[in-house]
Amino acid sequence: MRIYLVGFMGSGKSTLGNKVATHFHVPVIDIDHEIEAIENKSIQAIFNSEGEEHFREMEKEILHQTTKFQKAIVATGGGLPCFNNNMEWINKNGISIYLQWPFEFLKKNVLAQRASRPMLSSFTDKEADEKIDELFATRLPFYEQAAITIVMTGDQEKDEALLIKACKYIW
Repeated sequence: MRIYLVGFMGSGKSTLGNKVATHFHVPVIDIDHEIEAIENKSIQAIFNSEGEEHFREMEKEILHQTTKFQKAIVATGGGLPCFNNNMEWINKNGISIYLQWPFEFLKKNVLAQRASRPMLSSFTDKEADEKIDELFATRLPFYEQAAITIVMTGDQEKDEALLIKACKYIW
């Protein structure tokens, strides 16, 4: 069974996905990293040169290719569940886990990393702040469709243990 990690940007999908996949000795598919490898450029550069629509189509293609893995952790991008009926597809083809953080914690982290976030990099501080509010409000209903929600604590060991426990339950 494939496990799909969903959540807002900066929620730890890639970091925790790698750690948990290592723990279980299963592959980890980081969709953003796969896109960067195929395009041989950063997500930011893809957004700038090809546009968001091209990026979202690539996400969908790579997402659908994950079915070749019987057992894997898939780290999705923060927006992936919200486009192309991806969340519905995820829930039909695996188990989704929403990594839930307090919004203010995510917002602080994302603002600090905004230069590397394609959806935010061109905005002023105030514009970025408003855009984060808007994106989160739009994306939350998709995240809440996940089969499992894990409320993250901020303690790296505890959060990893919570995700491992959920994966043991699934596998």
